[in-house]
Amino acid sequence: MKNRIIVTLFALILAGLLPAAAFAQVFTHSVWTNGHGNQIDDADNGCSYTTLKKFNMATSWTEKTPGYPAQAHFRGVSMAYGWTHFCNNHYYEFSLNNSTGTTIDDITGYWDVYRDGVLMCSACDGTAYGLSAPTGNIYKLVINDPISGTWYYSGYIDQRKDF
Repeated sequence: MKNRIIVTLFALILAGLLPAAAFAQVFTHSVWTNGHGNQIDDADNGCSYTTLKKFNMATSWTEKTPGYPAQAHFRGVSMAYGWTHFCNNHYYEFSLNNSTGTTIDDITGYWDVYRDGVLMCSACDGTAYGLSAPTGNIYKLVINDPISGTWYYSGYIDQRKDF
């Protein structure tokens, strides 16, 4: 009788854990760009660059699920070439400072923007979106700078992994 109670209790506990394990699945994504930039708009100098060299981006994120907070990492760098004295060549870095939300397609949060190693926009509100697109498509990052305006960074998805 005692063994039957223990086996029954164990079976009930196990049956209760299985649905919880299936429910707690975390969806993780990652996207990379290797040399295939599309455009950078500089909110400070008003220049828009489409000639981009050394354009690289790596991002990974998880969708928020019960028991697991959303987490994200994003870093994009590029050398932008301008054709006028005013819009001359600059090195840009866009990095996620803190994520506030994620979905399968986007990352919202606070971003830092550097131009030539100088912090231009610190903890500015922005969103990266189009991240769920298949390889060969464009993703976009829009950052709202309360002083200068809107920073824009976009490129082509070269690789992706979803699991």
